Amino acid sequence: MLYFNFNRIFKMKGIHRPFTHMTSLGYSGSFATKMTHNDVRQMNLDILEKICRDFNCTPNDLIDFKPSANSALPKDHALHSLTKTEVDNGLQEKINTLTADKIQQIHDIIKNME
Repeated sequence: MLYFNFNRIFKMKGIHRPFTHMTSLGYSGSFATKMTHNDVRQMNLDILEKICRDFNCTPNDLIDFKPSANSALPKDHALHSLTKTEVDNGLQEKINTLTADKIQQIHDIIKNME
């Protein structure tokens, strides 16, 4: 089953109040509610493009795949590439426990990625 997984991108971007964030970007309250509950079943390409622009991501970052129990696919099927791992919410807490030297190393790595 293919579905939109907005909660994953909210976690990755550190958005703790997704409804407020989405409405501040101009999305309607009803659409923002559907997004926060991963209840979006379809959308037009203009909205998909706006979301990708707002979050600096691709559609593949928003779409996830869970195999259905009643329709098995071969392990090498292309849809499996859309299966994502869960995002760890405790990243900030882990960073807070690191020494200043290790935080500086992380900073340097991120800076070099630009």
